[in-house]
Amino acid sequence: MTEYVVLGFILAIAIFLFWTQKLPYELTAVLVLLSMMLPWPHPDGEWRGILTYGEAFSGFGSSAVIMIAAMFVFGGALVQTGAAEWVGARLFRATAEKEWLLQLTILTMTTLCSMFVNDTTTVLVFMPLILTVCRERNLAPSRYLMFAAYGSLLGGQWTLIGTRSNILISDFHRQYTGEGLGFFDFTPMAIVIFLASAGYMITIGRKVLPTTVPLEEFDEEVREYLAEAVVTEDSATVGKTVADLPWSRRNDMSVVEVLRGDQRIPRWFRLEPGDVLIIEGSSEVIQELLKTTDFQIKEEFKISPEALQSVNLVTVEALLAPNALYQGRTLDQVDFNRFYRFTLMGISRRGETIRSRPSEIPLEFGDYLLLLGNIDDLPRLKSNPSLILLGQKSTPAIGRRKALLTIALLFGIIFTAMTGLLPPPVSIPLAAVLTILLGCINLQDAYSNIDWPTIITLGGMIPFGLALEKTGAAAELAGLLVHTFQGLSPVFLLGVLLLLAVLLTQLIENAAVAIILAPLAYQVAIGTGVDPKPFMVGLAVCVSSAFCTPVAHESTLLVLGPGRYRFRHYLQLGSVLALLTWLLATLITPLVWPF
Repeated sequence: MTEYVVLGFILAIAIFLFWTQKLPYELTAVLVLLSMMLPWPHPDGEWRGILTYGEAFSGFGSSAVIMIAAMFVFGGALVQTGAAEWVGARLFRATAEKEWLLQLTILTMTTLCSMFVNDTTTVLVFMPLILTVCRERNLAPSRYLMFAAYGSLLGGQWTLIGTRSNILISDFHRQYTGEGLGFFDFTPMAIVIFLASAGYMITIGRKVLPTTVPLEEFDEEVREYLAEAVVTEDSATVGKTVADLPWSRRNDMSVVEVLRGDQRIPRWFRLEPGDVLIIEGSSEVIQELLKTTDFQIKEEFKISPEALQSVNLVTVEALLAPNALYQGRTLDQVDFNRFYRFTLMGISRRGETIRSRPSEIPLEFGDYLLLLGNIDDLPRLKSNPSLILLGQKSTPAIGRRKALLTIALLFGIIFTAMTGLLPPPVSIPLAAVLTILLGCINLQDAYSNIDWPTIITLGGMIPFGLALEKTGAAAELAGLLVHTFQGLSPVFLLGVLLLLAVLLTQLIENAAVAIILAPLAYQVAIGTGVDPKPFMVGLAVCVSSAFCTPVAHESTLLVLGPGRYRFRHYLQLGSVLALLTWLLATLITPLVWPF
């Protein structure tokens, strides 16, 4: 009984610290781990901790933690190769004419992506694309960003690798029964929850979102660069006028003039291969032109196809320094590629509208330059005394080969899980290693994509579940719950447990909720005399329902600032989604996985 009191005290302090965030999550988890090792006097007179040293540190070697770290690496490869962006940007622009259609597209795309990529990473990938479309069409991002956040949470409910809590609960189930949960065991419930949530959000829920958020309130300063885009031989724009081009109506770019040879031609002339369009737009626009087969940036001819397909591409914005060697020279006369292995893609001159060809403009002090190159060559560029580097941004690989390769590895994970050829604890780390070996992500980026605070949090909290089992606290709590509701159906007990999961996940991180409740769920099922699988699957679905507050999950927190949301927006929209998740999971899980 004394150990129960100590565990209860540790749990209460941990929940308080997780909720108030007075300490970082990972530090709280480490304190929980250490508290279970500290020796204290027992009634038998012996000083000992709840767990041995080996048991306390076992979380860091668990298959769940290894799988989660591997998924961070694999998700980074999907982003680095541009696989997610390649599909998402096209669909967002195609559906931007109608608000509800774009909202539904964002919700669907983020859900699909989050089935296989970490939910936070999903929001980080799609949020810039959504903001770009909002700038292009003069739309309020507050009407769309919430759909990305909630879509990433809904997508986590679909598959074993959708979110770390699913992997943790599957690992608990494997420890208890010798068999983990299947890759798509969660999917039937997730489909129904997604359809109900999407229907509510599109018809009623979106009405509570703010209607007007001026773009200038969240926009950072956007520099406009001039670049020369050459119409390629196989371009779909051949035979069309500038007005016929789909991006001619965009707000974030403009065609300054069109050149054929050395002659300016009217904008109503039909384009031919080799025509040069002088484009004015942001660095994101220049990057988009790099990715299309319709145009080639003039300076792109200096970059080899192999370099463009590298996952180490970086875009750098630089300012021409006073007394720079390049002052008075044109872009044609400055060969950054030869000396620094960077290619100059565009030029911007503050306060002036440039109407000349970028390649013919003499450089001046204060000019902004947009450069593209390999991150390994960045130190060499920094040593250039004529440039002041202002910032850099990782650029997804240009081309589809590595994106398709990464997607093929993803299908390999799914196929091996469905056929049983390889269990997920083997196939997921194997796929992550292959992305590094095949050049889809470099080793440095692989390390940086792993969310180490999350790994430490999980490694520190997993032993708490072990402590609940070792001390018998989970069995005692389950027995109390079963006795209290004696004579009622297992569905009612499932509903009580899932309601507790939904409430807790609004306050603390979902992986911590999974670690706390998984042992209890198993013991409740055993105490009731039913199969524990419905309890574990239902629990996995419900801990991914952190819709009601902006601080319950990283995904909802990420869109808080750019969307200018208030707490009430999360509560009004998210509370209905959380209620739908709890109700549908309680009713449908026993139908799919009978007791």
